[in-house]
Amino acid sequence: MHSTLLLVHLACAGIWLGCVLTETLFERALLGQGRPQELILVKLHQRVDLFIELPALIVVLVSGALLLKSAALTPLLLAKIGFGLLAVATNLYCVWLVVRRAAVAEQGEWEAFARLDQRQHKFGALVLLSLLLALLLGGYNIAQP
Repeated sequence: MHSTLLLVHLACAGIWLGCVLTETLFERALLGQGRPQELILVKLHQRVDLFIELPALIVVLVSGALLLKSAALTPLLLAKIGFGLLAVATNLYCVWLVVRRAAVAEQGEWEAFARLDQRQHKFGALVLLSLLLALLLGGYNIAQP
């Protein structure tokens, strides 16, 4: 059971990381290319967030909590949990920003779009960094006897 749960946890963490990286590519390819492309961007980013990234994040959170039942709370594991929770909380905020940014773009409120876009990118960078740190620490923790 533990190994299956760990596999699910890691697979969904990989899906989550893949979504973050894919969205970065969307942003780089479509942002600043004109309003029609930015409308495509916000719809695409929102769909990935709501239908792939958010479910993967939730599975990572739940499976991580379940894995804790049989884990020794070492300083390394506590650091991993801290970075993981930072990634979860920040990503949830980013999902809200992405949904809000899409709404203002569809209403043609491009000044609000620019403000939300800037905030979303700053917090998105924090998601990526904290997620990578949690994964790296987790990989180190798994490798330990």
